[in-house]
Parts: sequence; C-alpha cells; structure tokens
Amino acid sequence: MNRSLSFGLILCAAACLCSCVAPSQQNAAPEAFRPAGLHSLNRSWMDAGVSKQDLLYVSDDNGEVTVYRYWQHTLVGALASLTQPMGECVDSASNVYITDYPAKKIFEFAHGGTRPIKQLDDSPDSPYACSVDTITGNLAVANDDGASKQGNIAIWSKGSGTPKIYGDSKLYNFKACAYDSAGNLLTTNGGNYSPPASFAWLPKGGTQLSDIHVPGPNPSWTWGAVDGVEWDGKYFGISFDYSLYRVIVTHGQAYYVGMTSFTSSGIRGPFWFYNNKPGSQATELVGGFSGSGGSNVYYWSYPGGGSPLYTLTHGVYKPVGVAISLRTL
Repeated sequence: MNRSLSFGLILCAAACLCSCVAPSQQNAAPEAFRPAGLHSLNRSWMDAGVSKQDLLYVSDDNGEVTVYRYWQHTLVGALASLTQPMGECVDSASNVYITDYPAKKIFEFAHGGTRPIKQLDDSPDSPYACSVDTITGNLAVANDDGASKQGNIAIWSKGSGTPKIYGDSKLYNFKACAYDSAGNLLTTNGGNYSPPASFAWLPKGGTQLSDIHVPGPNPSWTWGAVDGVEWDGKYFGISFDYSLYRVIVTHGQAYYVGMTSFTSSGIRGPFWFYNNKPGSQATELVGGFSGSGGSNVYYWSYPGGGSPLYTLTHGVYKPVGVAISLRTL
C-alpha cells in the first residue's frame, strides 16, 4: 500500500468515488491499464481454476483490486465491490483482508473469491493497513483518521467479534502494522521528514502499546517518511527512501540487521514478501510504485535486491496496497 499518500489525497479519492464523477475524469486510469468492462459493468470477476495458483492482489487508487497469477504475471480477476480499497493482508488459510478507507470497513475474501465472506465494521475509524497473526488468527488494523481525530490499532480476536482498541498519543495516527511469527506487533505512524516516523510495539498478550526506538544503519539515523512495515519470516522489513531495512525486536528492544537496495525506481509504496516456507526468510518481494514514469508493481529477488526480476504494468494504476495469497489446493 502506498502509505505515503497524504490524508488529503485519500479524501479527494473518496469524494470522487462517492459522487457521480465519470470514470474518465479525476482519478481514472488510462484505458490501456484498466480491465475491460469493469467500470461499465460494475462487477467482480475471476478466472476459473485460480484457487490452484499463487495470486497477487493489488489495490489501485481508482477503486479496483486487480488479481494476477503470481508467477505467470497474468491478470485473472478484479474486485469491484469496494469504495476505495487500501491496505491488504492474508491469513494462514490464504484468505485476503482488504481495508476500505472511506467505507470504514474491512472485507475478507476467500483465495480467488469474488464476494466477501466476512465484513468488519471499523467505524468511526478509517482503516489504512492490516496484518494477521498467523498463530492466533487475530486481525490488527492500523487506523489513520487524519488531523481531526486520533487513530489507533484495532485488533479483532480471530478476525471476528468486537475489536480491542490500542492508542498511542505519540504516534497519533497509524499507517502500517505487522505481526512477527511469535504474535508480536510492530506499528508506525509513517511519519514525515518533519517530524520523522515513530514506532510502537505490542508484545504477544500485551495490554498496551509501548513506544520503541528502532535504530538504523548508524547512530544518527532518522527514518523520515516510512512507507510500510512487513514481516519477512525472520525480520521486520521497513520501507524507507526506496530501500528495505531489516530489524529484529527482542523483549521490546529493536536491533538493526541489514539493508536491501534496489535499482530502477526502488520501493516507494506498498510491498509484500513472497514466502511459501513458514519459518524461513522470504525469497522474493513485490512493491508498488507510481510516479512520473507510470504505475508499476516490481518483483525483486530477496534479500538480494538489485534489478527487478519483472515489472508488472497491466491493470496497475497508482497501487496503494499489495498482498500475495498462496494457493490452497
């Protein structure tokens, strides 16, 4: 998810979607990048047999979620039922959660499914990003409610019921969160270069968020604007300034581990790790990017980095969230 989007841009996108603005006007994707007939028919679709494939889900800024065979890079479906999809996350059953920012809801889709199998009400908060604890099934949602209202972390036990709310006045709003393999949660406000990003930590079974200092490559390091946080199977990956930084947190103390650099445009937006072996480190990374050069989703070797293995452009328009759902059959 492009977590560096400003709240003002999100409101603008929501206003365009909730009014009767024609798709050819503001926030519309070029026709070459849009699945044929999706807007005109206002329907979701999915190719047959995709449950046997690893799938890549991309939330686009034009209100679509496009779905691809991960290895073949082919468009196999699209979800059209959300107002403005944002962050994405996946549970141990390969079900995909997608946050809908202006609707204040989180929708769960089965792997390769076109209709939500669950809907969670996040009101009065606005869901920005999410993460699932693969051990307990708990769903954590980072809420970013803008300058007018403090955000929080909302956690649904086993992904259902009524959420428990965790706040932190230092972070104020929350734009990313990630569980590690032990059920601990790292979150950030995303920050900016002034003030820089701040982080908080919720240990497994903890009752409150604790502010935590996350070091970088040198003692004078400042994070600036962080685009996202994800778990790579061994370490937390933090996206900042087009690169990926690895840290580990032990007993509430964070330690810097290393960095992955990328050529081309690098990471400047949402990202996700490809890892089909639980307990091991991811072997690939996908990251969204939008800028003057267009809108892309890059595939990189991980943790090696370097040049992209592949550049996905078809159907991609200003990606704000990405996730990989592994095949279930």
